[in-house]
Order: sequence, then C-alpha cells, then structure tokens
Amino acid sequence: MIISNWRISLLLIVLLLNACAATATQNAGCQGQQIMLHFVPGVDVASPGFNAGLLRDAGVPLDYMRPLFDDYHLYCVGQEGQASSLNEVLERLRERPDILAVEIDRINRPQRKE
Repeated sequence: MIISNWRISLLLIVLLLNACAATATQNAGCQGQQIMLHFVPGVDVASPGFNAGLLRDAGVPLDYMRPLFDDYHLYCVGQEGQASSLNEVLERLRERPDILAVEIDRINRPQRKE
C-alpha cells in the first residue's frame, strides 16, 4: 500500500506540532525563576539526601524540572524564594563542591535590526 506524499507531509506536520506543544508545556509549571545547575559527573540528582542538602544550601524552595544536557539540570526557584535575592541563592549554590556552574535560564530571542 502506497501512502501519498500529502498524507506523509500532513503526518509530519502533526508530529512536529505535537513535539512543539510538549516542549512548551514542560516549562509551564514554573511560576518563579528557572536556573540551570551543572553538577560534577556521577551526582545522583534523584537521591533524597542530595536534594535535602541542595534545598538547605539554597535556602529557598527548589523544584526539579528536567535534565538538560551533559550534567546540566533545570530547577525552578519557587515563588517563596523570590523574596530572597536570586543572586544570593546563586552564590550559595556555587559554593557547593558538587556544582560546577549555576546560571539563570534565560529565553534567548533574536535581536531586531533597526
């Protein structure tokens, strides 16, 4: 059975739209600021002990969102944590020996040429 080209094209468009919608809803749960944490290799981010220490050192609520790439992971700083200076939170996390880098997750948009 041969499927016509327009049906294949339609199927690809539907699959692409579903993938885009899934990516958009992954970050929809964060009402605060998103941060990226780069851990040393071998850190078990699912460990309850690790997460308790991370929350203690951050001093604000942190919600794990998803892995990114290599050993980077995306976290959401909870609404309650917004009262604390985000820079202070980042500095406290940078002091941990199991964290190589801490960065704010920013949305990059193309610059308009004027």
